[in-house]
Amino acid sequence: MELVLASNFDDALIQGTAALPVSTFFGNFPVGLTGGGRPPHILPQIDDERFRAHVRTIHAQGRKFFATLNSNDLGLKEYTPGFERAFLDEVGRLLDLGVDGFVVAVPLLIEMIHRAYPEVPISVSTFARIRTVTQGEFFLRLGASILVIEEANRDFALLRGLVRRGASVEILVNQTCLQGCPFRGHHLNTSSLASQPGQPCPALEYPIAECGWEMVQDPRRLVGAIYVRPEDLEVYEDIGISRFKVSGRNKPTSWLVRAASAYAHRTYSGDLLDILSYVQVRAPLHYLRSITPPASAPAEEVVELRDAYGRLGEVSIDNRAYPKGFLRRIAATDCEHTSCDECGYCGTVAQKVLRIGGKPLSEYRPPTRIPPLAVLSRIENVPPNGVPRASDETGTTGVARAAPVHSAH
Repeated sequence: MELVLASNFDDALIQGTAALPVSTFFGNFPVGLTGGGRPPHILPQIDDERFRAHVRTIHAQGRKFFATLNSNDLGLKEYTPGFERAFLDEVGRLLDLGVDGFVVAVPLLIEMIHRAYPEVPISVSTFARIRTVTQGEFFLRLGASILVIEEANRDFALLRGLVRRGASVEILVNQTCLQGCPFRGHHLNTSSLASQPGQPCPALEYPIAECGWEMVQDPRRLVGAIYVRPEDLEVYEDIGISRFKVSGRNKPTSWLVRAASAYAHRTYSGDLLDILSYVQVRAPLHYLRSITPPASAPAEEVVELRDAYGRLGEVSIDNRAYPKGFLRRIAATDCEHTSCDECGYCGTVAQKVLRIGGKPLSEYRPPTRIPPLAVLSRIENVPPNGVPRASDETGTTGVARAAPVHSAH
């Protein structure tokens, strides 16, 4: 087993995972030419010195660090004269800081890196949304060496096909995105643009709120989300996949160590949400509780939304209550081509494992009225606690000069 772990640039994280099979850490500056796939206000505000020192600590333990250049939307900058030179300058600077490889989504950028630095390994980001073997083969021909799968991590026909083609496949395990999420494309574009210079950085990404709203209306969707339990890693190992990615670049060190430990030991006996993102409900609830509705947004609708998300604010998932062979049952279902209502398996499991406000799922009552999520567009959507937009003052490192903020993301 190899774990690929998000870095929050705290050296204590390196020591805290010294006994775990973490081969690679990943992260980057909050703002960069192409962006790095996360809104900058939720990430550690670091400079070159902290970056270099952190990578040196990682190397001292024989581990690697990959920089995330994984935006899937470059804001059309790739069509401007001088873009390639500017991009390769950024790549070169990161290599000088000690980076061992890159996580990239856009094929053009993969080709640029591979031509300039053919010996540097490239992982294809989940933002590339690989859904077919042909797509995977294409990226490998461009020079990538690792394919990271998230949305399709339950498409075992795809995974077997990629392994047969000799691909090194990495599975992202701890995101709670909806299976077949219709908001995914918008979400990735928003996060990609928000981490680039000169772009606004929203405090709340609307697609996250939309995704969470689906869970508020039907909490069974949380059990049907695309996470992988530590106990189910063997299902992937059986088909030749042994590399697993644990996300959480915005998380504190204790959280990252706990999540990495759970996956390293293939078991977790507590609330599964202790090691999963669950940003879909936590982020909108945090945001709605932190704002005062302006005149342009009816206060009663904002309050209704806040109360609705609050219904799932105290949810827990008892990992011990899952049936044995949970993922094997799903693997045999072909979720990609089967309606959740038609199957019903995750709904049955949800009745066993979910507790909402300490009560079983059977006692949960969804909101009777659905306030329009469009009301959020009438609110000035800026980061909390005075953290500036990405277009505000930046230093030579491209890092927004702002105090760190602990967000619900």
